[in-house]
Order: sequence, then structure tokens, then C-alpha cells
Amino acid sequence: MTAPKRPAGLGWTLFGTAVLAAVLAGAAGLAIVAWGETPRAGEAIAFAATICLAGGVGGWVVARWPTVNPALGVAKGLGAVTLRIFLPLAALGWLQAGGSGLRDAGADRFVLIFYLALLATDILLHIMGDRELRGIRGKNSPD
Repeated sequence: MTAPKRPAGLGWTLFGTAVLAAVLAGAAGLAIVAWGETPRAGEAIAFAATICLAGGVGGWVVARWPTVNPALGVAKGLGAVTLRIFLPLAALGWLQAGGSGLRDAGADRFVLIFYLALLATDILLHIMGDRELRGIRGKNSPD
């Protein structure tokens, strides 16, 4: 099997990372403006932003990692989704079990808001950035 003509570009990966970080910074800024007066809101926002940034950017980088084997591509995609979902879910589980101070400050709400904002951004970045896949035609296509 030959390597793809244009593997996942480092430039697009770095651009996507910057966009994800900017979206999260904007969401965190809006959260600080809206809920900054409540006690421990800053800690809750920082906790949620850290968890979602690690999961979102980690999932983006893993998803953009170049592969030449289709089976490795599937495994890479599953790993990216797992990383993107597992960290926020683990954080929500910890908040329910023992993070009562942060939970009372609304960290669970911020994890959800930030996760959904990064998920929507990630989906849009994947739609815009997968140009190398647009040239693939099916077995019965006229091209």
C-alpha cells in the first residue's frame, strides 16, 4: 500500500489547535463575564476549561495524525473520540463523587458548555479541512 499523496498537514493541525484554543478562551471569557461574581466561579471555569482543552486538542491532534493503513485510521479515529469524550466524562464523574466545592460553583455546567462548544468547532474544522478526502471516488464512479 502506498502512502497518501497529502497526509494530514501540520499547518492545518496547528491552525485547528489555535482555533479550538481561541473558541475555548472566548467561551471561558463569556463564562467569567456572566458568572464571575459567584463564589469560586473562577476555579470552576479554570477546571472545566483545562479538562476540555486537554480532551479537545488531544482528540484533534490524534484525529489529524497521518496513517497509511485503513485499520490504523479507524483505530486512530476511535482513539480520538475516546480521548475527546473520556476526559470530560471522568471530570463529571469526579465532580459527582467528590468535587463538591467545584460542583457547587457550577463546574459541571461549565464542562458541558465548553465540551459542546469545542465539539461543534471540531466538527466544523473536520468538514472544512478534509480536502484530501474529497478526491476519493467510489468503485463505480465515472472518474
